Amino acid sequence: MAQDFLGNEINIGDPVVFVQLGYRCLQKGIVEKLTDKMVFIKHELFNRGGDITKQEHNQVIKIR
Repeated sequence: MAQDFLGNEINIGDPVVFVQLGYRCLQKGIVEKLTDKMVFIKHELFNRGGDITKQEHNQVIKIR
């Protein structure tokens, strides 16, 4: 079972908040894929890069 920073269970399709890579801005996205150690988050396009970000489980917070 994957858990976010606050210990909430996270699943594919859950909305989450995460820190944009290379910045200190919080962003929102949807969990697209889970592995034993990583969460793949689908989000809107930012200044650079694509629309998928990879974070460790404890680097996201599920939005209720």
